[in-house]
Amino acid sequence: MRPDQAARWLGEPRFRAYLEETGEQHEKAVALYNWNAEVSAAFLEVVYHLEVLMRNAIDRQFPATDPAAPLSILLPNVWLCDANVLTDESRERVNEAIGRLQRGGKRPTRGRVIASLSFGFWQALFSGVYEDLWRASLSKAFPNGNGRRKEIANLSGPILHFRNRIAHHEAIFSSDLKVRHGQILRLARLIDAEAERYIASLSRVEELLLEMP
Repeated sequence: MRPDQAARWLGEPRFRAYLEETGEQHEKAVALYNWNAEVSAAFLEVVYHLEVLMRNAIDRQFPATDPAAPLSILLPNVWLCDANVLTDESRERVNEAIGRLQRGGKRPTRGRVIASLSFGFWQALFSGVYEDLWRASLSKAFPNGNGRRKEIANLSGPILHFRNRIAHHEAIFSSDLKVRHGQILRLARLIDAEAERYIASLSRVEELLLEMP
């Protein structure tokens, strides 16, 4: 990638961080940019596994229902639609997920709605407004934790912020990536130690950290 291509393809403001990090050496800046993309992809892989693990662990804490039945917040027979379980804001996120599925011609079953909800939705369940729900149900999704909601909130919050940075293609090379990787694996371990070991065995992050330009 030539300097003129970097300016046109990446944008000068975006590429500036890489140039500054490498002392204005263009080839090294390009190598760092490419590495940043690669390690970002590796992080998305482990977050992918964590997010699926976490949302399923949470959903299992609530009564089972007909998996083929469509969801509706007007018929709150599932915890995701129940005003006695979720706040209006959280239920609105559920309703938006139902709407997206319907517009796509898909039946909004429990499994599909769960898969359509963002990491932000799940992370919000660890806020203070859900302290009673945490004690009654959510804490059981994290059997290897200390039993406190804040332990999960203090892990999932930074992971969500970091995930969103990656999703917006930001530079993450200056972050403490080893710490971030550890937080992801720790949260997985609080849910299931075997799942944490499985995710760690698939992760490319530590190998890539050793290859940072």
